[in-house]
Amino acid sequence: MDLFNYISIAFSFVYTAAALRLLGGISSATNKQSRYLVHLLFIVIQLISIITSFWGAWALRDLEGWKLYKFLIVLMDGALYYFIATVLVPENPNEIKSWKDYYYKNKHKLYYAILTFLVYIQLNAYVLTDQKLFHPAQFFHLIGLFPIYFGLKSKNHKVHVVISLYYLILVLTMMFTVASKPGWIDQL
Repeated sequence: MDLFNYISIAFSFVYTAAALRLLGGISSATNKQSRYLVHLLFIVIQLISIITSFWGAWALRDLEGWKLYKFLIVLMDGALYYFIATVLVPENPNEIKSWKDYYYKNKHKLYYAILTFLVYIQLNAYVLTDQKLFHPAQFFHLIGLFPIYFGLKSKNHKVHVVISLYYLILVLTMMFTVASKPGWIDQL
């Protein structure tokens, strides 16, 4: 077993845990009496993000000079996805009476987690692939920063619908363009 295969086992577990957390909440989040569109869209956005991130991790197969800090940086990706998944889907999702109330109660955690993730992506690219900070290849991640301010400040349903649709369009655009090939990160 080569080093990449060994390392990929670890980050696969973390990605899988995040995806399973989200999928485990789908049933109760889609319950007709309690569902909330914005919340559901963020679950879908995170699932797509996890898939494209895992798909892009193939680029790490040729990375040389693995050190513990690089391994920890790779694990941070999945760990941040898992944290976002725990914000979106609590331990006992069947106990949620209103996903709308739940979303607005936890929106600050969600948006700060997204902000942390987007900053992490810049550092990840710099440390693992020697990409310059704010490189044009990071365009999708950089434009993902804009809605965070409005998401944190607003309690308006329409604003949050627009934000969730913005992120959905962003991840779908990535999925069907730059992130459509395995290891897409090193093709940027």
